[in-house]
Amino acid sequence: MRSAIVNSGIVGFLGTAGIVKVYDGVQAANGGDAATGNMLVQINAISWNTGTNGTALITGTKTGTAATAGTATWARLSGTDGTSYVIDGNCGTAATCDFVIDATSIASTSIVSLTAATLVQPAS
Repeated sequence: MRSAIVNSGIVGFLGTAGIVKVYDGVQAANGGDAATGNMLVQINAISWNTGTNGTALITGTKTGTAATAGTATWARLSGTDGTSYVIDGNCGTAATCDFVIDATSIASTSIVSLTAATLVQPAS
């Protein structure tokens, strides 16, 4: 059941064109609230493996070019329109982050790589 929710719901909605926007500053208090901080980089064409046991992973590394400089602290996954909120999460270089990128100190026009992200439908 959990995999069906991930695959039909979230992964089905996103298809191969989800968008991750990486921000500096403090993460929005509630998911989907107006974004706080500066958007540092937008990473397009995020696609997902078919979920198993309620978990889906991004397919490969995706990159984007930074629009401005800053220190990445959180990110938002949205649909192809860039505004349909899916999930907010912390962002950093540690494997325990919701959105794993290659560096948190981002210079303007630098290439930023999203190396991992996981969607999980909890058991309860």
